[in-house]
Amino acid sequence: MDKLWQIRNKLAQLAILDTTFQVFGSESHQYQFNPCLEEGELQAFEFKYNIRLPSEYRNFLLEVGNGGTGPGYGLYRLPDFENETEITAIPSQKNEGLLCKPFPLKEAWNDLTLMMKDKDDSESNPYFDSKFVQGTITIAHYGCGIYAMLVITGEQEGKIWIDDRTNDSGIYPATLNFCHYFHADDPDDFQSCEEEQEPLSFYDWYEDWLNQNLLQFF
Repeated sequence: MDKLWQIRNKLAQLAILDTTFQVFGSESHQYQFNPCLEEGELQAFEFKYNIRLPSEYRNFLLEVGNGGTGPGYGLYRLPDFENETEITAIPSQKNEGLLCKPFPLKEAWNDLTLMMKDKDDSESNPYFDSKFVQGTITIAHYGCGIYAMLVITGEQEGKIWIDDRTNDSGIYPATLNFCHYFHADDPDDFQSCEEEQEPLSFYDWYEDWLNQNLLQFF
């Protein structure tokens, strides 16, 4: 069965079940999506940044929507297609050239020796250097400064990573362990599996959020 079809079917179920917006973040997106993008728009975006978006995310933008319902407070819009009132993706990508450079990490990273005493000055703080998140698009915010990033370029292409540097926790893969904890209705019921280190793909990450939240209604 087509994975995107499954996702759309589960989205419809969750929207019907959660009429009072009990799911975390649902009051923000209210199970709505921004309009889908056209193939020509995506091609223009890819040409501008000299990239090719991962196929799962690309199909989602074409067939489901450009930002809206999703993990955390919902999916950000792809940049260049926003209006003044919308939150858009890649808030950390101030240099357009960084997007086409390969994402450098293969495992969790947290070099606190780079942290300056005044960590609020992220502009000049080596710990927050944008080179550590090059080749990524930030697509969702879980709250408390925890961001989900989709890797666009490099060996981890198509995978979801987490930027948790605001909390001094570094950058690490969005593993099944992480996702189950952050997507579950009651995280205290979740049993950690420390051996799990592989980041999830965009579809698997998104579907895990759907699955965990559907459980609370059954």
